[in-house]
Amino acid sequence: MAEYLERLTADMKAAMKAGEKDRLTVIRMIISDIKKKAEAASDELDAEAELAVVQKAVKTRVETVAQARDAGRDEIADREEQEIDVIKVYLPQQMSEDEVAAKVKEVATEIGYSGPKDTGRFMKEWMARYKGQADGKMVQAALRSL
Repeated sequence: MAEYLERLTADMKAAMKAGEKDRLTVIRMIISDIKKKAEAASDELDAEAELAVVQKAVKTRVETVAQARDAGRDEIADREEQEIDVIKVYLPQQMSEDEVAAKVKEVATEIGYSGPKDTGRFMKEWMARYKGQADGKMVQAALRSL
């Protein structure tokens, strides 16, 4: 069992014992998503693949919050935001905007970034170093500001 699934399972048991129904429901959904992904891959997932499932869960909920707010359904948006708060505990610590800007400048300098034609090369290097630690839109904005 990979690290995220182990941690989620332990937290699920703790939530059961503590009677935290909302937290328990979210954790069970994430465990289910990871198991479905593993089943589709016909193999146990590594930590990186599990992280991708957790990140997708947050991204999906963020999109749902935006749609719910646009439709005036604040109760749905609030519930989704609570789920996001539960899930974010399992994500790596996110970089601040200043940290992202500094790291983007550092990586761009190292690879000799000279404009949009080098974006693919930049992103490959960025992902190798900092995958999951910063929002992609923030990275792109920092890269454009160079």
